[in-house]
Amino acid sequence: MRYDLDLVNQLCREIGLVVRLDNDHRIEVDLGRDAVLCVQNAEREEDCLIGFLGMPWHAHDNLMFADARGNYIELDYLDLLTGLKEGRILVCEREVKGRTVDIWLVHSEYNDELKYLEEGERIIVRRATVRLA
Repeated sequence: MRYDLDLVNQLCREIGLVVRLDNDHRIEVDLGRDAVLCVQNAEREEDCLIGFLGMPWHAHDNLMFADARGNYIELDYLDLLTGLKEGRILVCEREVKGRTVDIWLVHSEYNDELKYLEEGERIIVRRATVRLA
């Protein structure tokens, strides 16, 4: 799926997410605390992705969030951005020894992320940073 980067840029600016156009193929959305969400198009459509700068988590096409009971919700990339603004989509950061080792997105209602916490890890779940109008 190709992402409409002009539309992403416009929507982010309208809802208060800090955004910068990195190049013709990628836009970066600053969600605060060094969490930069990249929306990136590639030559091959199947290589287009959404992911965090310098982190392994990424997704292609729509994003699906599920809970432990099998309930789920699927969001397209524009709904994902509005969900970040509204606090329905949250930034989840995993820290080991005070260093962030992974960042990903979770849904406020459809998630089961916290049961995987290991000794010595710290999980921070927070809202994205949004500019006030």
